Amino acid sequence: MRLKTTIRKCPLSFICLCSWLSTIPFEEVKADEIERYTVTVPKPLYDKTLQQIFPQYHYSSTTSLASTHANEIVLQSPSVNLNGQGGQIQNINIRGFSRWRIQSLVDGVPIVSDRRAGSSVGFLPPQFIAQADVVPGATSTYLGSGAIGGAINLQFFDVIVPHVRLSWGHNQNLQQYSYADVSGNTDWQGAFTNAGKGIDAQNRELMDAYTQSAFFLRHRPESSAVKEVWTLYSHNSDIGKSSSDYPNDRITIYPQNTHWLGKMRIGLDTLAEGTTANIWWHQSNLETSTTRIEKRRNDSDNKAFDFGSDISGSAEFSDWFFNWQWQVSAREGVSIDESEYALTSSVPIYKLRTLDASEYNTAVITDVSSVFGNFAIASGGRLDWQRQSNNSVDVTSLNVSGFTGANYTLSAHWNASLYVSSAFRNPSLTERFFFGETPRGTVRGDENLLTEEAINTQGTLFYNNANTKASVEVFHQKINNYIERIDVSDDSEPGVRTLQYANIQNATIRGVTYQIQWHPSHSAWQFRVSGAWIKGQNDQGGAIADIPPHNQRLDVNYEFSDFRVFTTLSYRSSKRDIGIGEREVENIVTADIGGEWQISQRLRLHAKWTNITNQLFYSSTDEQAAFAQGSNVNIGATVLL
Repeated sequence: MRLKTTIRKCPLSFICLCSWLSTIPFEEVKADEIERYTVTVPKPLYDKTLQQIFPQYHYSSTTSLASTHANEIVLQSPSVNLNGQGGQIQNINIRGFSRWRIQSLVDGVPIVSDRRAGSSVGFLPPQFIAQADVVPGATSTYLGSGAIGGAINLQFFDVIVPHVRLSWGHNQNLQQYSYADVSGNTDWQGAFTNAGKGIDAQNRELMDAYTQSAFFLRHRPESSAVKEVWTLYSHNSDIGKSSSDYPNDRITIYPQNTHWLGKMRIGLDTLAEGTTANIWWHQSNLETSTTRIEKRRNDSDNKAFDFGSDISGSAEFSDWFFNWQWQVSAREGVSIDESEYALTSSVPIYKLRTLDASEYNTAVITDVSSVFGNFAIASGGRLDWQRQSNNSVDVTSLNVSGFTGANYTLSAHWNASLYVSSAFRNPSLTERFFFGETPRGTVRGDENLLTEEAINTQGTLFYNNANTKASVEVFHQKINNYIERIDVSDDSEPGVRTLQYANIQNATIRGVTYQIQWHPSHSAWQFRVSGAWIKGQNDQGGAIADIPPHNQRLDVNYEFSDFRVFTTLSYRSSKRDIGIGEREVENIVTADIGGEWQISQRLRLHAKWTNITNQLFYSSTDEQAAFAQGSNVNIGATVLL
């Protein structure tokens, strides 16, 4: 495809600010005052034990230069792909699992959504994120119902150095500003982003504009049982849903998407050494407005308040190490209010509550691990109780999940492991109790849905020496009682689509992922290659939804003195075996390039050019996915204060 790039005007205020920054008389800064990127907070329970069986994957934000969205950080993992339609609220996919089948966390706080597309971490500014943990495969033992397909956990910077950061992107006329500061044991960050409508490779307008404001505050008391407490507030408005229906068939925007969450970490050494507790909360509000051209407008308002706590401890006996945890969580005030309007009237045709429900959960988790010479072994289990309720029905579920894994050291550089785990997913409140209108049609829940159950088997071969790290994973996951929306439309009402949640089939997902990192000795070059081949089928051999096309990625970095240059080459294969609600896609190769220049110890400039050949391709296999953004140039600066 011919290179065709539209350059938008850079705001005059941005140019003036960059010019002013270049005139600041910078003072010498000690090396230990430079911005830290290492996260040293206590490891999550899943990380402490599973790392003895197979490699745990942590992706730094510093290797995803000038990220404009939190998703860009987790996309460094070969197991992760984008799912659904585009825009700021686009969600992710882990090994063919998406929506309610993966668990998203922010520093251990679960992010749950009642949207069918699942939760999105787009409300979190990428400037706040130090690293992303990606846990592929069934991890219900540690993380519960939502982790039947895996999890991501976004971590904040452990140490914040005062700074100002600003950037500008030409495709959406994107402007990002952030500020961080510290006072004693308290630190905080603020961020603001304004993005207009972008364009695809053929200069067609995309519905992906948004505005975001966020603030993060953290305090670490001295000589107190409370070790850390933090809170984050994010307000997002006028968020476009980038869909192929735009602008001719329907236009969907999210007028408001707000999140208030926080966490308190408490040390309980007075009870037993190493005992800790956490208290967390997450309040969310999402408004949706869908205009069907020449027909009507449907508005909805989603609200929920999630909260919970856990207490955990550990013990050693002979050569064995034990962990235990008790979790309690709840979802209160989970509601969706819907209204419909004629296009020429501000008076609603109807107003009704399509979901009014609550959820309570408690679980006990234990694990045990040990090392015998070259052989490491770990095993764990979870007993989980849940009650879901609406105004007329209570549904109680009792589930058990567990895992067993072993790792064998073959030589000084080679390890092999085998990991078998069971997992479950209770139907979401939406799948059980929802009845109302969505952008895809009328949707009905089913209070009698069965719990999804899965068995995951994974084998890993890992190589590690001074210059090279490499791993290959082969996995197979069988899911019973797979829940999907099926079309139950009445042929007597043409143009009216009705969808019903149902346990339609069993499914199998299997594949291979790999990662290789190579840093030659005494060289400024670093190389990383990764990829995944994933296939998913039902019992009849038909394709299931959410299975991503095969993908490969090459990252090359070069660091010399005060310069760092990187390039990324990504390949996404064509896909013909599609599931319900999907479209076929073609092969695509995209390239990104960027660089970073440390002008002084206080001033750093960066630039990034994505989709440099201006390729035209769909953002995912969703049947309503829009084309991805065309070529985009992003420039910015960071100033240490």
